[in-house]
Amino acid sequence: MRADLVVNGFDVVAEYGDKDVEGVFVSLLERWTRLAAGRERTVVLLAAPPGAGKSTLAAFLEWYAPQVPGVAVPRAVGIDGFHYPNAYLDTHTTMEDGLEVVLRSRKGAAFTFDVAGLEGAVRDYLTAEAPAPWPVYSRVLHDPVPAAIDVDAPLLLVEGNYLLLDDPGWARVRALAADTVFLRADEGELRERLVARKVRGGMAPDDAETWYQASDGRNVRAVLERSVPANVELRQRGGTLEVVRARS
Repeated sequence: MRADLVVNGFDVVAEYGDKDVEGVFVSLLERWTRLAAGRERTVVLLAAPPGAGKSTLAAFLEWYAPQVPGVAVPRAVGIDGFHYPNAYLDTHTTMEDGLEVVLRSRKGAAFTFDVAGLEGAVRDYLTAEAPAPWPVYSRVLHDPVPAAIDVDAPLLLVEGNYLLLDDPGWARVRALAADTVFLRADEGELRERLVARKVRGGMAPDDAETWYQASDGRNVRAVLERSVPANVELRQRGGTLEVVRARS
């Protein structure tokens, strides 16, 4: 099945096989509909390493759900709007591998996100009479834009790299969710995708590989090695998806 979507501000063509759509996606939508029964609002978290296609998957599920009778339609929203602003990243540092680094140089790593702000936004979504709009990340400004997307919907599908990270801040976000899903992919395949993405954006191949080793690769390994088990785990193999685990 093919869908023309807008993902993170870019036009994207999403294509999934009939087996994925009918077997995996419908089952997920039916699962979340059961979990949402009797609740005013429900949060589901979808985590995956960089390059795995989680943003496209979330957008596709939002697009596809209205075509499935009887299921709740998720509002897909990413956590990139909760990046710290560049002004903050430029003036704060962290220790990594024994060296003090400016946060801006590692933008996209887990510690460059305002996790407390994300937790507060999820709590507001679940408890406020009219939830406040969420920020989004502008690929034009390369900075978060506050109050840019309406989240007042019965089912919120929140996607991001670090939502399952074994860390107290991210764990407090998870505690608010009705379900968690992890999309796993092979690191070698992710490296190829992320390097190719940089090259398509105009970066020289050698520079793209260097960037992967210095930044993207670190983030991929952090997600793959430090994420706690999800209720549902999907694995990507050769362009198809399979359900590895599904706990009730």
